[in-house]
Amino acid sequence: MTELVPQPLFDTYARFLALSANSLTFENRFVVRFLNKLEPGLPAKNDYLHTRDFLRSYAGWETTYKAYRIQVERLLLWSWLRKGSSILKLTRQDAETFLEFTREPDMAWVGQAVRRRFIAGEEPGELVPNPQWRPYEILGSKAARKLADETGMPRQAPEHYSLTSGSLKQTFAICSSFYDFLNTQDALIGNPFRAIPEPGRFFEKRAPSTEDKVLEPLQWAFVIETAEWMAHQDPERHERTLFVVAMLFSLYLRISELAGRPDWHPSMQAFQQDAGGAWWYVTVGKGGKERRISVSRELLGYLKRYRMSRNLMPLPQPGESTPLLLKLDGRGGLTDRQIRNIVQKCFDTAVKRMHAEGRSEKEISGLRAASAYWLRHTSATYDAPHRPLKHLQDDLGHAKASTTQDIYYSGIEPEHTASGRSRRLKNR
Repeated sequence: MTELVPQPLFDTYARFLALSANSLTFENRFVVRFLNKLEPGLPAKNDYLHTRDFLRSYAGWETTYKAYRIQVERLLLWSWLRKGSSILKLTRQDAETFLEFTREPDMAWVGQAVRRRFIAGEEPGELVPNPQWRPYEILGSKAARKLADETGMPRQAPEHYSLTSGSLKQTFAICSSFYDFLNTQDALIGNPFRAIPEPGRFFEKRAPSTEDKVLEPLQWAFVIETAEWMAHQDPERHERTLFVVAMLFSLYLRISELAGRPDWHPSMQAFQQDAGGAWWYVTVGKGGKERRISVSRELLGYLKRYRMSRNLMPLPQPGESTPLLLKLDGRGGLTDRQIRNIVQKCFDTAVKRMHAEGRSEKEISGLRAASAYWLRHTSATYDAPHRPLKHLQDDLGHAKASTTQDIYYSGIEPEHTASGRSRRLKNR
C-alpha cells in the first residue's frame, strides 16, 4: 500500500456536516477514488464510515471536530498505507508503533501547513485534494515567519519535525476515545490504545508551562497603547479592536468565550451586576460550563468607551440582548478566526511601532511569536502574585486548583510581580 501518497480525507466543518449520514453519496469523488484504490485488499470504506460516524458524534463544535479530525485521519492513513491493515485489526503493538511514528514521522508525511485541504479543480465547483497537504505540519517559529515576511526574505522550514508531549498526549486520548466509540457501536471488542502498559512513557510527565507564551511588560504596553492609538485613528473599525484586546487580557478569556459557541452567543447581558454593585462577565467555557469572571474597574472603563462608540448607554442593562461584538457591516457575531485576525493586526502594528521607536530586536522578537491566546496567559501570570489561588482558578475556569498552581504559582518572577499590580491593563 506504500505506493499511494497520503491525502486529506475530511474537509471543512461545514462540508462535513453536509455529507449524507448513511452513504457516500455526497462524498468528494477524489476521496471515494482513493478509498477504491485501497479496496478490495482493505475494507477502507468500512473504516472510513466508522471514522466519519465518530467525527459526527463530536461535531457539535467546530474546534472539537478539527482536533479530532487531525488525529483519526492520521491513524487511518497510517493503518492503511504503512501497516496495510484495517483499523479494526490493529493490536496494542500497532498502537505503540503508531505513537512512535507520530512522534517522529517520515519526512515524506510532513509538509508546510496549508490553508486549504481541498482546492479548486479544473471543473466548475470541483474540489481536489491539495497536493501540498501532508498529515503532519511543520511551521517553524511564528517569530521567524513574521521576521521573514517583514524583511522580504523567504521562509526557512525546519529540517526536523518536532511534536510536543502535549500534542502526543492528545493523540493518545483521541485515538483511545475513537476505539471506545467503536466498542459502543459493536464494531469490535477491545481498545489497542488502552491496552498499552504505562502509556505515559510516550510523553513526558511535567507541569504545564506558559514561560514561552507570556509577553514582556514592555511588549504588552505597546500592544494596549497601539490598540488605543488604532481606535483613535479609526474609531469605526478599531474601537472594537481595543475592546477585544482589553477583554481577552483582563478576563483571561479563551477565544471561544468571546466569539461564542453553537449553543451560546454572547450579548451585552453577559455583563451582570450583583446586589453589591460588583460586575461580572458570565460566559460558557469548556464543556459547556457557565462561569462568572470578576470585571475590574479598568475594564468597565473600556466597556463604557466601546458601548458609547456604538451609541449605547454607558453600561449594559439587565436582559440586554444586543450582540457583544458586531461585524463591520453591523451584523452580530464574530468567528474565532475573525477575532484572531483582529488581535494579530494589533500585534503587527505594535511591532511596527516598536521598530519606529528604535527598540532592539531582543525587545521585539517575543511579540512576533505571540497569538491571541497569549493574552490570557500573560494576564494570569501578571496577576498571580496579587490574587488568591482560588479566585484566579475560578476566573480562569480551571477544574483543578493544581492546574492553576502548577502553571502560575510555581515560579513567580520579580518583574511579573511589579508589572501585574492591581490588575491594570497598562504597565508601561
